[in-house]
Amino acid sequence: GRNLHEGSMLSLFLLTFLLHISTVSGDLIVEGSSVEKISSCTLHLETDQNMSAELTNKWKKTFNEIAETKTDRLPSIFLAHGSPMLLLPADRGMPAKIGGKDGPHSKFLQLLGPWLLETYKPKAILVFSAHWETDDEIEVTDYDNNPLLYDYYGFPKHMYELKFESRGSSSVAERTVQLLKQNNLSAKTLKKGRGLDHGVFVPFKLMFGDQTDVPIVEVSMPSLNPQKLIEVGKALEPLRDEGVLIISGGLTIHTFKEWDAWDPDTAAPGFKEFERQIVSSITESTNGEERNQKLKDVMKHPYFRRAHPREEHFVPIYIGSGAGTSGDARVLCD
Repeated sequence: GRNLHEGSMLSLFLLTFLLHISTVSGDLIVEGSSVEKISSCTLHLETDQNMSAELTNKWKKTFNEIAETKTDRLPSIFLAHGSPMLLLPADRGMPAKIGGKDGPHSKFLQLLGPWLLETYKPKAILVFSAHWETDDEIEVTDYDNNPLLYDYYGFPKHMYELKFESRGSSSVAERTVQLLKQNNLSAKTLKKGRGLDHGVFVPFKLMFGDQTDVPIVEVSMPSLNPQKLIEVGKALEPLRDEGVLIISGGLTIHTFKEWDAWDPDTAAPGFKEFERQIVSSITESTNGEERNQKLKDVMKHPYFRRAHPREEHFVPIYIGSGAGTSGDARVLCD
């Protein structure tokens, strides 16, 4: 087996980053006072049951360690939201080693969701997705019941009939807009229009099942500029003290030009070095501002543009990091 520090690319799907407030946190969980302590899950590439059992035990151990140090402040999380193929069996989607319904990413999300609800008992979830951009003005969903946006193409018919039932929260949506405006960021609520895109409902369906009673509010990215997205995260950090779990979803590598980059056995060394820099930006930072700067520097890596021909799937990490600037960070699973 190999872990990310030896070049495993499984973090393409599993990297999650938690920001809370005191000492440590979780799956790329960042806490809320500085980024000092970080631990990564070793991801072995054995097959099937052996891999599943070992990974499950590692993840549960990490979750237990984090639960022992949690505070009243909820975490800010960056996670790999994956693709619709997470809901397809291996023979119809990606190989289990990389993704797919039976792969480690899917299994990880199925463990992560219940643990988050049990450990933190959020009153609401505020979520950002790589799949929702707006020009300058930030839009915040304010729906009674959240519709779904099937924003993918060429999949089997049943993939357009998927169900994930959740409600919105006017109070959280309005408070989000208030905080953004207080920080000179233009924002408004959206009463109708788009629904939760697949960058939200695919991982959430795995994390929470076919429905959840926890209100979900989705927020758009007003820019792809790292510093602006850090400022968005910082503006919303007070929500973590108000019982709101902040999740931003993207991918550490997102390219359809080099398919080998998705496979840990075939990815070029440059992609692996790129991912190592992402992780070291978190593990080797001593405070939130240093972490934010090191994550911005990742975009200067020579393989960044090969990993992200367009950066929309990478930049959600800046929102998660921004919302955890005052706290520590921990890699739950890389």
